[in-house]
Amino acid sequence: MFLVAPLALVQAQPVGKLLDLRAYGLNIPPGEVIASAGQNVQTTDEFGQKVIARVHVTVGDYHVVLLPDGQLVGRPASETLETDKPFQGADKQQLGKLLEQQMFSGFKVRKSGRYVYVYNTSDTFAQATTQILEKMAPGILGYMKNLELEVHEPEVPLVVVMFRTEAEFQRYRETPAGIVAYYHTLTNRVVMYEESRFSEIKPELAIKQKINTVAHEGVHQLLHNIGVQTRTAQWPMWITEGIAEYLSPTSTGQYMRWKGAGTVNDFRMFELEQFLKSTDMLTKSPGKWMENVITSYQLDSQGYASAWVLSHYLAKLRPVQFKSYLHELQRLGPLDGSYRRSAEGKIPKHLELFFQHF
Repeated sequence: MFLVAPLALVQAQPVGKLLDLRAYGLNIPPGEVIASAGQNVQTTDEFGQKVIARVHVTVGDYHVVLLPDGQLVGRPASETLETDKPFQGADKQQLGKLLEQQMFSGFKVRKSGRYVYVYNTSDTFAQATTQILEKMAPGILGYMKNLELEVHEPEVPLVVVMFRTEAEFQRYRETPAGIVAYYHTLTNRVVMYEESRFSEIKPELAIKQKINTVAHEGVHQLLHNIGVQTRTAQWPMWITEGIAEYLSPTSTGQYMRWKGAGTVNDFRMFELEQFLKSTDMLTKSPGKWMENVITSYQLDSQGYASAWVLSHYLAKLRPVQFKSYLHELQRLGPLDGSYRRSAEGKIPKHLELFFQHF
């Protein structure tokens, strides 16, 4: 997931505090955080069209608003007008046309179910991606309902952008090397690419990684749009990424498919096996291993595998506590949940919340 730069110094409940959201990717000056009352305002979208937006949170003299296309943007409060008109997600067909005309000239656009796909990839890649995402969505909604979490259908179209090449992907938004797909919290879009140099060297492994990542980022997009994870709320990294891995296992072969929530994630299992062969931490200090995972501010590939296996273990063998933990995280509002980091890049506060439930 591409969260942009999280705020290192935000406290758990930021309402009433002075925050600078420029580090978060929002180009607005520092200001006092004011919780939204769910009010709607008239404003304009990125193309200058007048729209009805919903206030996500207010910071100083600026509203952070949810646009009908799903983006979170900053708008001066003085340049918006509160309205009783209802908020409605953008029409998928109109949004697709607008994206093709204004941003992705020459791309194909297709709407299906909850999604708008914008792509210049091969039809085979686009079809495999859409097949995974569309089968996954109802399964994850059902899984969250079984956990008795309050969920709803996405209010806005879920936009997925697929580039043919890595170069095009990087021109759209520069990302660290090795990332093949991401979900961007502010734009609400999943972005990916099909072809890379790595694909030519190890095509089978590249496909497995790519399909697994597509599903993983699709989970992030869903959880942020069905009411499970409030956008801009800061969940502990281990559960943010661990549950995405838990919910996104895929298989490749004749049919690339989503295998279902909670089945073994083969890609992460392989990484976990390699990690355990290279360390004696499991036998010498398994508690320290888990503590490192739970308090991590960032995760490497081994950290993702460890977060997956911890999530899998708790969901399967501690289901009551796992459910209560997710219920508490669901209550976090915009900008809630971020804590101070230690000099070692750890967040000890996350361990306290973990111990309250497990």
